[in-house]
Amino acid sequence: MDIRIARTDRAIEQAFMELREKNPLEKIKIKDLCAMACINKSTFYAHYEDIYALANALENKLIESILASVPRTNDSVALHQAETLTRELFHAFMQNQRAVNILFSGSRQGIFANSIEKGLRQRFEEADPTFAADLNRGILLSFCVQGCFYAFANNSSRMDEGKLVELLGAIAKTAQSIEF
Repeated sequence: MDIRIARTDRAIEQAFMELREKNPLEKIKIKDLCAMACINKSTFYAHYEDIYALANALENKLIESILASVPRTNDSVALHQAETLTRELFHAFMQNQRAVNILFSGSRQGIFANSIEKGLRQRFEEADPTFAADLNRGILLSFCVQGCFYAFANNSSRMDEGKLVELLGAIAKTAQSIEF
């Protein structure tokens, strides 16, 4: 990629994150973003269709980054180790806490958790075609992702991270051991 294009992308992304941290998506104006990124509107529109396309691109980039940082999500053994998966997910959420909180604040929180779950589900189905038909494993995945994200969103600042990870791992392990 041309270094100038990469620099412009970074400037746009940084300006967007600064504006989004203070404002809902609907209140961000292209002219403010362009002023902050030191670009003109035509440059912005050469990169993105509109502010929503930029937001979607950054959200997708973050989701892919988190999914890539959770090891072994494309092997069939990973979901059989719900405790480890849950711990790794929580650590991935914590490593990206600022971006998650900015991009997926308010009503967008559910979009984040659902996107992570969908991405993991696709990876597990690719690794093990029987996964899609196994309701128990599907529910366990939902429980691990949604529960982990709920704990992250609502308790990560109120409880020691190590203790919270241990608790989440123990809950996931117990949930996995339940016979249906």
